[in-house]
Amino acid sequence: MDQRSMNKELPDFRRVKRAYAARLIHSALSNERGSALLELIDYDDRRFRAVFAASYFGTRTGQAGPSKSQWNTLKKKLKRRDRTIFIFREHGKLDEPAAGVAVRYYLDFGFMRY
Repeated sequence: MDQRSMNKELPDFRRVKRAYAARLIHSALSNERGSALLELIDYDDRRFRAVFAASYFGTRTGQAGPSKSQWNTLKKKLKRRDRTIFIFREHGKLDEPAAGVAVRYYLDFGFMRY
């Protein structure tokens, strides 16, 4: 049983070109420090996962992680770029280490049908 049949609350995402999703998330995850996007993963159910460096949030030393406000600001940035974007509630820090990047975060999204 796939995720979509298990959870009827998820919308049926429309197919978008990977290049479009990559441009959108790249622009949203860019700031004065550059782009924080490390990887864009696409899934068979037409959703995407953006994996990005913690440098995007610019957290202060001693801060446990990004605040709820920082996450909400990122979500609003994405919505301004494409109003059909659906952003999953679950997001956060990845536990697996990666070469050259101490802390990585993820955000899952898809594009709703009109």
